[in-house]
Amino acid sequence: MELIHAWRMQKPVADARTAHQRGGLAFVTGFDLDRPVPMRRIREEIDVVIRAVEAVGRRCVGVEPFLASVEIGFVRA
Repeated sequence: MELIHAWRMQKPVADARTAHQRGGLAFVTGFDLDRPVPMRRIREEIDVVIRAVEAVGRRCVGVEPFLASVEIGFVRA
């Protein structure tokens, strides 16, 4: 994992952890697609985000494209 990628992953994981500690039932995160990226890389990035957020007590319920970004929805596990 690249250093920049690890740094960018800190925010969604920290936000998910905070929402879990506060008792929030739902949590949505995502990432922007800055340039044309192969679909394989996008799927890999989605898997990385899902694994990281599920590790803090969330379960993925949906992945949706939104313009030039991807939104991933989670609920409390």
